[in-house]
Amino acid sequence: MHVLAAARSLSAAGWEVGVAASHGRPTYSRAVRRDHEVPPPEADPDAFVAALARLVAEHGYDVVFGADDIEVLLVSARRDEIGCVVPYGEHTDVVAAVDKLALVEAAQRVGLAAPRTVAATAEALEMVDGPVVVKARLHWDPTAGGSARHLMARVCAGREEAQQVARLMSAAGGEPLLQEVVDGRLSALSVVVDRQGRLLGAVQQWSPRLSGRLTSSRAVTVPVDPDLLAGVRRLLAELGWWGLANLQFMTAPGGAPRLIDLNGRFYGSLALAVGSGVALPDLWARAALGDDVTPAGPGRVGVRFQSFFEDLSRARVERRGGLARDVLSTLAQAPGSVHPHARLRDPGPVLAVLRNRWRDG
Repeated sequence: MHVLAAARSLSAAGWEVGVAASHGRPTYSRAVRRDHEVPPPEADPDAFVAALARLVAEHGYDVVFGADDIEVLLVSARRDEIGCVVPYGEHTDVVAAVDKLALVEAAQRVGLAAPRTVAATAEALEMVDGPVVVKARLHWDPTAGGSARHLMARVCAGREEAQQVARLMSAAGGEPLLQEVVDGRLSALSVVVDRQGRLLGAVQQWSPRLSGRLTSSRAVTVPVDPDLLAGVRRLLAELGWWGLANLQFMTAPGGAPRLIDLNGRFYGSLALAVGSGVALPDLWARAALGDDVTPAGPGRVGVRFQSFFEDLSRARVERRGGLARDVLSTLAQAPGSVHPHARLRDPGPVLAVLRNRWRDG
C-alpha cells in the first residue's frame, strides 16, 4: 500500500510511474503507467538487478526507488548497474541507517533517546528477565545467505521465547538483537532532506490504533515538534542520509520520544503525509534529480488515516468496549479518513483487495 501511495503522489505531480514486482499481480491503479514483473530479489539478486537495468534502458526511467529494505539495500549496493539515479547517499551510509544497532548508537550520539539495544548473544539472552523485543539488525542481509525478504520483529514474553525467536531469526540469515520494550504511544516524523541537508518537507503523526503487525491502522497528523525535528536533522546528518526518512518513536507517559526505527523508503501510512498536503515522494524524486526544489509548507493538522481492513482485523481481536462497539467505531472512522487503497477517482486497487478477500474467504 505504500507503493500505491507513492505512485499516486508521483503521478499527480506529473511523473510517469512504473511498478516492478515479483508477485506478478498488477496494481490496477490509474496512477501506474506500467506494471513489470521481475525476479524476487531475495531469491536471485543478480537477475533482479539485471531486470531493473533492462526496464530502465527500455522505458527511460529517471529514478528507481526501493520498496522495502531488501530493494533499498540491493539497488544501493548495485547502483552502478541500474542505469539511472538511485536516490540514496553512499552505500555505507545507507547500511548504517537501516542497521538497527548502528541507528540506536547514532541516535545516542546526537542526543535522541532510544531503547537499550544489544546483540542477542547467548549471554544476553540468558539475562532476559521479562518482555523483550527481538528484531533483526538488518531486515535482509545479502552476505548472510538467508532468503527471507523481511525478518519481522517480535515482542517476546520472556527468556525462553526470546531464545527461540533468536534461533529462528539466525537460521533465516538474520543477526538478532534484543531491544528494551517501551510502552507508550507510537508516533512518527517523516522528512525529506536534500543532499545538502536542506529540509524540503516534514510531517508528524501519532497512531491511536495499531494493527497486529504493530503498524498504524489509524493515525492522525499533529504539529511538528521543533525540538524533535532538530534532533532528527542532527541524526540524518550524523548518518549521512538524504532523501526520505520515516522515523518512528515510542513515547511513555511523561517521557521523551524514543527512536525505535528508521524507514529510508516509502512507508505504510505515506498516504497520510500526502493527504495532509506534503507530497514527500515528489519532493524526494525532484531532489534526487538535482532540481531546485522549493520546500513544502507545513502539512494540515488533524488529517486522519485509516488502513481499513487492518483496523477491522484489529477490532475483531481487541474488541475495545466489546466487538460490536469496536467494529462500529472502525466503520465510523472510514468517512473523512485518508485510505491506502480506496480512492473514488482510482477505484481499481480497492476493488482488487475486495476481490482477493472474497476469493480467500
